[in-house]
Amino acid sequence: MRVNIDEIKELGIERAWDLSREALDEAVKGDPAGYRASAVAHVDARLERLGRRVRLVARTGAEFTAPCGRCLVAVNLTVPVDFQLTLVPAEANEDRGDRHEKGEAHADGSFGPDEVDEETYRGKVIDLDPLVKEQVFLALPRYPVCKDACKGLCPVCGQNLNEKDCGCDRHVPDPRWAGLEKLKRS
Repeated sequence: MRVNIDEIKELGIERAWDLSREALDEAVKGDPAGYRASAVAHVDARLERLGRRVRLVARTGAEFTAPCGRCLVAVNLTVPVDFQLTLVPAEANEDRGDRHEKGEAHADGSFGPDEVDEETYRGKVIDLDPLVKEQVFLALPRYPVCKDACKGLCPVCGQNLNEKDCGCDRHVPDPRWAGLEKLKRS
């Protein structure tokens, strides 16, 4: 979804669109959890103009599947995403860069607390899709599990321990005590 900032009047504008499954898959490409989009994500957004800045308030819900990080069973997740960003012209950030070069930078980092929820745009057209995809990616759990009490797989035989106990000896001896094991047997 692209929005021309000249379209944003004093009262703001509202936009609604769908992000395709392919676009969502692209957003999570390379994530080690193995997420795959299972439906399109409907996005509702409101844009308000504040001088040359644009305030974006958006809401979406994305549906994904991923293997459980413990037992590898497919997990279906619905990830609600609500966010606000202030879109700043790139020229304004370049002015900040000049201040940083002159030694006026924040002592504890490259940006201040008031700049955390800011993104830049160039020209008069803002592409909202990359911003939404980034927020969806940030909202995903890093380690999806089928349930909090998931027992995972047996490290010896691979049995899903949520289904049944396999009876394998899963005790892993501490290698630092291996020398004493020989003395115990003598």
